[in-house]
Amino acid sequence: MTYLQAMPAAQSSSKMGAVIALCTAVLIGTLLLCLSSAPVLVILILMAMVLGFGLLVILSKTPPPHVVAPDETAFPDLHHSLDKREEREEFLDLMAVTEQAGRGLPAVEEAIDPVEGGELLAQVLWEAADVLGRRQQLRPQVTRQRKHPARAASPSSTASRSLAEQRERTRTLWEQSEVELARIQTSLELAAVAAHNAADDPNAIEAVREAYNELSDIYGERY
Repeated sequence: MTYLQAMPAAQSSSKMGAVIALCTAVLIGTLLLCLSSAPVLVILILMAMVLGFGLLVILSKTPPPHVVAPDETAFPDLHHSLDKREEREEFLDLMAVTEQAGRGLPAVEEAIDPVEGGELLAQVLWEAADVLGRRQQLRPQVTRQRKHPARAASPSSTASRSLAEQRERTRTLWEQSEVELARIQTSLELAAVAAHNAADDPNAIEAVREAYNELSDIYGERY
């Protein structure tokens, strides 16, 4: 399964700079204390305390998470099986909306943990790929039915009844997939828009919660 990951922002270079600055300050402080003829033991203890406390403060600072949007090549085989133009384009549109929602997660951590939100977005996007895959399998049958409407036949004919049942089953499955995809798309768009609005409107936080509750329901109904 692919994940939209919420990961710490890369700030290793800034931490390294802070450590170097701290060590330089400790070295200068040590030299000044030595010049002032302070006891060596006192100098060592004092500088060790300063260095230890400084390192603790620097290394304990955890940068806020940022969301790494999904890499298309990392999706499961099901995604790569979407070779029909319609399903392929629809999946890419859904992926773009999901990436937009994912990038907004760090700003709405009050409503949803960025890590959990990222995983949920990826899970729902994977569900969309599954639905699109099922719809893609139905497309040839639906296309043939539209090009060649059912002809009137004897209702008592076993073959006619079987064909009519097959057509009805295909139509039902197609409509079901359309409903599922519409629900997924609406929920992802709501998550993206709500996260964007939350930056300027504190009341939008509730909309973010509702959006992710809906996404959770979508995933939970199948697993």
